[in-house]
Amino acid sequence: MTDIIAKPLDGVRVIEFSTMITAAYATMIMAEQGAEVIKVEPAGIGDPMRHLGSQKPGLSALFHNFNRGKQSLALDLKSEDDLALARELCEGADVVMSNYRPSVMDRIGLSYERLKSRNPRLIFARITGFGEDGPQSSHPAYDHVMQAQLGMTHVQGAAQGDKPVHVQHTICDKTTALMAAQAVSSALFKRERTGQGSRIDLSMLDAGLHFFFPDGLMTETLLGDDVVHLGPLSDSYGVLTARDGHCVIAGIGDDAVAAVFSLIEKSELINDPRFSTLPARMINLGAMIDAMTVAPIDKPLSKIIQYMEDHDVPCCACLDPLAAYDHPQLAAMETVARVDHPYLGPVRSVRAAARFDGQMGRSHAPSPRLGEHNEAIRKIRADQS
Repeated sequence: MTDIIAKPLDGVRVIEFSTMITAAYATMIMAEQGAEVIKVEPAGIGDPMRHLGSQKPGLSALFHNFNRGKQSLALDLKSEDDLALARELCEGADVVMSNYRPSVMDRIGLSYERLKSRNPRLIFARITGFGEDGPQSSHPAYDHVMQAQLGMTHVQGAAQGDKPVHVQHTICDKTTALMAAQAVSSALFKRERTGQGSRIDLSMLDAGLHFFFPDGLMTETLLGDDVVHLGPLSDSYGVLTARDGHCVIAGIGDDAVAAVFSLIEKSELINDPRFSTLPARMINLGAMIDAMTVAPIDKPLSKIIQYMEDHDVPCCACLDPLAAYDHPQLAAMETVARVDHPYLGPVRSVRAAARFDGQMGRSHAPSPRLGEHNEAIRKIRADQS
C-alpha cells in the first residue's frame, strides 16, 4: 500500500491554545488527518506536559505522544505584539481550540464573539472541565478527579472488592479529546453546507459521563420496581491461569462454554441448570466464570490458546506492553513503527487509527521543540503585511 496523498483535512488550519491533554490530543488527531495545527504555547516554559514523565532533554514522551505533526509558536500573550499575532492567526483560521478556562480567552480578546465578527466561518471549540455554569464551573479539572466524580473509581474498586481504584491512564482526558475532534469534524461538515461557523462547548464532565454511562452505569438506566439486574458486563471477564502465564477468555454460546468446561475437565457443568441455556448463563454469568477460572490449568499457555482457537473461543494471552507492541497482528497492520525523531532520536510511534480509502494513514511526524516555528510564522506575517 502507498501513503495517503490527499488527507481529508488538508487545507484546514487549526490554532490551539491549551495545556495538557484534552485539546492537544484532539488537534493531533486532526493533524494526522491532514490539518495544519499551530500550537500556541507560553514563552519560556511552554506546555507543562513538556516536562512530565519519561523524557530526554527538552522534550517528554508524554508531550511527543500528544503533539506529533504540529507547529509550535511560543508567545507571551501579555505582550501586545505577540497578542496581535495570535489574534491575526485566529481571525484567519478554520478552527480555534482551547482548553483554557473560559475567562482567559475572553480577557485577552480571543472570545468567540470577537473572532466571529472578523471570521463568520470560524469554528471555535472550547473545552472546559465542569462546564460554564454550576458550582464547579470555575474549578480546575484533572483526569483522576473526573474519574472519581463520575463514579469510575467506585466501579473499578468494587470489581476488585477494595477501595476506589483509578483507571491507569487518562481516560476522561482522551475521551474528551476524541469527542472534541469528532465535534469539530461535524462543524466543518455543517460549514460546507451552510457557509457558517460554529461555537462548540464541551466539558470533561459531560464527555466522561457520556462515555461511561452506556455500560458502566447501565444499572442506573432503567427506572421502576420491575427492573431485573443481571450484573455488570465485567462478570464475563474471565482470566485463566496456566503454568507459565495468564489468558483471558470470552464467549457465552453453547459450543464455547462446552469447550472451556471440557478443557478444565468439568464437562458435567454444561448440564448444570445454571449454565445449560443461554438465558440461564446470563443470569449466572459470574458463577460460570468463577467455575471456569477458580483453579489453575496444568498446561502451557501456548497449548491453552491453541485449544481455544481450535474451538473458536475468543482468547488472548495477557501481554505486557512490549509484547503487545511486538505482536504479529500489529506487525501485519503496520500499527507500530520505530522512527527517528530529529531531537529525541529513536522513538516508538503508533500510526493513526483511521484509514481513508484503504490507505495506511501513517502519522509518524515529529513533535516540535518549544517555539520551533516562531521565525517561519512571523516571516509569513511580515510578508503578508
